[in-house]
Amino acid sequence: MNREQMAATWPPNAAVAALAGHEPRSPMSAIREKCRDCCGGQVGEIKACQAVFCALWPFRAGIHPYTAARREKAVVERDF
Repeated sequence: MNREQMAATWPPNAAVAALAGHEPRSPMSAIREKCRDCCGGQVGEIKACQAVFCALWPFRAGIHPYTAARREKAVVERDF
């Protein structure tokens, strides 16, 4: 299967992902890897990321911030 055929497979599945060279991973791990890519491979820049409107920003630490337990603990201070 060539690149064009893999890209045309919708929705993607595990077999096509494996053909493309991807190994199984969690969504949080994939998000963290994308953040590292966006920050030029500089892991320290992920913590300092100011792209707060990016859809991945809340997940950049590799931790899901919207679990029930984390929402209960969250204290949001607004400076608006």
